[in-house]
Amino acid sequence: MKKSVTILALVVALMALFVMPAAAQEDSSMDTITVTGTGSAAGAPDIATLELGVEIRNADIATAFSETNTTIDGVITALVEAGVAREDIRTTGLNIYRDMYGAPMMNGTEMATAENGVYVVSNNIRITIRDTANVANAINAAVSSGATNIYGLNFGIDDRATLETQARADAVADARARAEELAALAGAELGDITIITEYSGNFSPFDVSNMYNARLESGGASIEPGQLSVTVQVQVTFRINR
Repeated sequence: MKKSVTILALVVALMALFVMPAAAQEDSSMDTITVTGTGSAAGAPDIATLELGVEIRNADIATAFSETNTTIDGVITALVEAGVAREDIRTTGLNIYRDMYGAPMMNGTEMATAENGVYVVSNNIRITIRDTANVANAINAAVSSGATNIYGLNFGIDDRATLETQARADAVADARARAEELAALAGAELGDITIITEYSGNFSPFDVSNMYNARLESGGASIEPGQLSVTVQVQVTFRINR
């Protein structure tokens, strides 16, 4: 009989070991509050990208191809002389097609028709300008040297670390303010942070919502970089004391 009582006591003790942590965990989850906080910080862009190109139309494909290559080489040389590093210049497209219904060709030649047509050759490059004060100068140099196409000018922030740190602090402060308000509404006091998670989000160095187009005025490009913002979002779990 004594042996049976001992075995029963051991079983009860083992059950308590399993039940107590689960109960503690349940109580812990019931005494927490989880909120999401958002923070942002703005700064002046320190980098810009630009796509531009040369397009030549000619009835002779070899002539069109040669003129395009010669012109784009001149554009690249002008950009380098304007302060754009050669390693920051990259070809993004080389296209050749025949336009059977083109507009009047250059040099006073007859209008293209379905019978003769013209060849259209284009060569496009993408450049990175690491000094935003040099953007207008680079655009003017490209246009003056023969660039015929300019695409969206995109400003960005190359080194986002400082702005991210500021935005992160604001996000945590925002989360704490929200949690304090909710805790007060629940008749509780806010305790320590138990879990904090940062959402990765999009950390591209360029903000696609800030696109600018070059405006050629009085022979020069008028550029306004403005400011860009970095946003950080965190999810924070706090203990609450009832």
